[in-house]
Amino acid sequence: MNSNNLNQIWNIDPAHSRIQFSVRHMVISEVIGNFKVFDLKMKSSEEDFSESEIEFNIDVNSIDTGIPDRDAHLKSDDFFGADKYETISFKSSSLKKLNDEQYKLIGNLTIRNITKPIELDVELGGIITDPWGNERAGFSIRGTISRFDYDLKWNSLIETGGAVVSKNVKIICDVEVIKQK
Repeated sequence: MNSNNLNQIWNIDPAHSRIQFSVRHMVISEVIGNFKVFDLKMKSSEEDFSESEIEFNIDVNSIDTGIPDRDAHLKSDDFFGADKYETISFKSSSLKKLNDEQYKLIGNLTIRNITKPIELDVELGGIITDPWGNERAGFSIRGTISRFDYDLKWNSLIETGGAVVSKNVKIICDVEVIKQK
């Protein structure tokens, strides 16, 4: 991708975006958490976003599962090691358009200073001009990673042999971006 032609810049609207994760707990239920502080920048050359570069940063210390003790454990070295690894980052290598609404986002995800390639499913919700003249686009982003790939290896087993926390983590992001004027 020729970044010289990426003349459209889109910034995240954090008030209308959410970055969540979901992980199976004790084999029987899902625990959902989110990050409250994040930033996304997208540069595109095409109106349909088919040629875009995306960079995303998340403040690990902004994790919120609704349970302060669990949040503290997730920030500890058993999981994110937030005192040493403060940021989760993603940098795209391509955004492939599959049809009018579906895309495949490919890039590198870095957690705990470990970078691995990842593929995410993206759905374009639409593009509108808001009442104040700003062009907005909405996206749903979904994917799954293995937390073990990023050294989030705390693992305790329950009596039946299942893990207290599943190795697979679902990524659930709904973002709204505003085109920079």
